[in-house]
Amino acid sequence: MSLSTFTFVAMTYNLWADFHLDQRRDAITGLFETRPPDLLAVQELRGVTRDLLDKTLTTHDRVHEAGGWETQSNLWWRRDLFTPLEYGAEDVGILSPDAKLFWVRLRPHDGPDLLFSTAHLTWPGHPDERADHVNRRVAQARRIAEELERLAGTGACLFTVDINDIGPPQWELGNAGFLDSFTALGRHSPATHPVIPTVAPGPIGTKLSPLASPPKAIDWIFSRGPLAVRTSEVVDYFRAGRAPSDHYPVAATYTFTRHEEN
Repeated sequence: MSLSTFTFVAMTYNLWADFHLDQRRDAITGLFETRPPDLLAVQELRGVTRDLLDKTLTTHDRVHEAGGWETQSNLWWRRDLFTPLEYGAEDVGILSPDAKLFWVRLRPHDGPDLLFSTAHLTWPGHPDERADHVNRRVAQARRIAEELERLAGTGACLFTVDINDIGPPQWELGNAGFLDSFTALGRHSPATHPVIPTVAPGPIGTKLSPLASPPKAIDWIFSRGPLAVRTSEVVDYFRAGRAPSDHYPVAATYTFTRHEEN
């Protein structure tokens, strides 16, 4: 395999719904003015943040659809680099209204088709999981891998996720042939949650416990197929001392690969 000439930057970002949005609005705008990716996947989307991204990412298009595309996740792409072919949302058992595996098939202007996708796996504090102590994210990751196999096969595939876990669901994806953007470069991911300092007032514990949430890597970009990771970063960005979210975005640079001809 050799590298092609088509390189792009992908980013995944949990936007933290609309919590404390008035304090974060300028930071969100500033991040995407400063670091606009070629491909963007988001989780915890709301109408107000969708509109804010549309006004900032004026060179990008996204999926225009109701349901979870407005209230959970969406996918943006640079229109001068990618042409959309089709899109969809697959039920993979995520326990939130309209939460699914969201995907779009894109045709780069110089390269093979790319399946670009995202999901936000069930929070461990969901009432169902607290009641029976069964990890929902393992089965969700397994179903996601099956759907991506069906949709992309051996073709180029990016899966971005707030995985809400630190082990078992990642193993499911790894055993299905996916590689995260840090492992691909022979390194560990820095923590992606929680951002410190945060604009949220009050104690650092959660509503379920007085204990602080430990720093952890739960936001990932996974790839499979003819893609080579060139760089990977947990983006540390503040504006006027305020972070855009309680998660850090993850950005990675990819280049399409191609078979060498004898």
